Formats: sequence, C-alpha cells, structure tokens
Amino acid sequence: MEPRLIVKATQREIVYPFERVSNFRDVGGLTTVDGRTLKTGVLFRSEELSRMTARDLATLRDFKLKLICDLRSPRERREKPSPAVLTDTIRVVNIPILPPANQDGTRKLLFSFLFGKTGGARFREFSRACYHSIAFEQTSRIRDVITLLSKEESLPALIHCSAGKDRTGFLAALIQLLAGVPYEMVMDDYLLTNDHFRPRLERFIQWMRILTLWQVSPERIRLVAMAHREFLDEVHTLIVRDYGSVEMYLSEACQIEHDTLRNLKNRLFS
Repeated sequence: MEPRLIVKATQREIVYPFERVSNFRDVGGLTTVDGRTLKTGVLFRSEELSRMTARDLATLRDFKLKLICDLRSPRERREKPSPAVLTDTIRVVNIPILPPANQDGTRKLLFSFLFGKTGGARFREFSRACYHSIAFEQTSRIRDVITLLSKEESLPALIHCSAGKDRTGFLAALIQLLAGVPYEMVMDDYLLTNDHFRPRLERFIQWMRILTLWQVSPERIRLVAMAHREFLDEVHTLIVRDYGSVEMYLSEACQIEHDTLRNLKNRLFS
C-alpha cells in the first residue's frame, strides 16, 4: 500500500485511502527533540469504523493490525457498532473513556450547543470538563490503554473513538509527547483532524442549515465539530505544572510502571 504524503513545515502527515473512514492516520512519522523519528506502521488513529465499505475492510487488512482499541462508551458502540468481521482476525478491546459523570453526549445536548443562545459558551465549558475528566479522573483507563499498547503482541494497533478527535486525540498526543515529540508539533498533528473533516463538515453544514431553516450558523456548527487548541493546551499546562512532564504524569497520576513506559517508547522506534 502506497500512502499519500502531504508535507508540512513541521511534520510529515501520512494519509491512507479509505472510502468511508475519515481521520485515519499514522501516529508515527514525527521527529523528536533528539532527532529521532517515530516509526510508521506501528500505531494508527481514526474515527469510528461503522461505515466501512468492503473495500475499506480490505484496505484495513493490509495494515496487519493485531489490536483495535475502542475508546467509545457502551451506548456509542450500540448505536454505531463496528463491523463484526473485524473480530475474525483482529483483537478488539473496549476501554471506554467517558464524559464527566458518565453522561454520553446526546442529541439533546448537541442541539442545545447548536441552538441555545449560550450554546457556544456551554460547549466550551463542556469540552473543558471532558478534557479535565479524561486527564485527571480517568487515569486508570489511560493506564489500561498504555499498558496494552506496550505489549509486542498488540502492535500494530489502531486507537479510535467516535470522531477520532478528542479522546483519541488526547491519547495520541500523550504517546507522542512521551516519545519526545515537541509539543508544537504534537499540537499541529492534533489539529490535523480539522483538515480531514473539512470536506465532510462543509456538506454537513449545508445539510444542517437547510434542515433547520438556516437557524444554526455555520460558525456554531464548526465550533462544535472541530478540534480546538485551547482544550488540549489547558490540560497539558496542568500536567506540566503538576508533574513536570508527560512521562512523570503517566508514572505518578496514571500509575504506569516505568518498564511499561520504556517498552512502549522502544516499540515506537524499533
């Protein structure tokens, strides 16, 4: 399989062709502060897989994945189940990372963000709470994911949630920072979600505008649908303030063994 390469100033983005899966990309390919490059073909990230076509399934098989780590809640998995055929050859493990108070994002909540007079402010408040919950209240789930990925029998692996934007984006950022990728490069990679979603997002905006008789502004829809620097920035700042580094945060807050962290880092380069 020949990846399509898009060269950017600070990084190399490796994009793979799928018909009905957006935001599927390699976590590797980035350069660390000491000049090493994360190996590609080891760890991938994406949105949920329920819409995969037969051709997409064939493409995914070419990656020879040993593990799919699904970060979605039970409700999300019931509403959009992954193709059953995936479990025939790939181990699928669900490690749910949930919003605050175990409340799934519902259509009612989404509509309040889109239509409510203060919906934009409420969305930012909700997103900040979600990121804080993931980083500081669900550390045992982070430990489970990192421990799983540190094992040789788990790689190559794919991490995904619903959009591959927040939960997956945060986990991917932690792993890249652990490996020594500079923060600004990690942030650029995190925000690439917006590039992947843009064509579909513009179609969704047109559909929503017509459906709601133009009551919802394009700006509000983009706010809710896109990845935002501020939410990752805030939790990263707290992590560095309280623990000094992402590695110490993973060791102390998430209670991950040093050998586990070392094994994961080694597998990302070897």
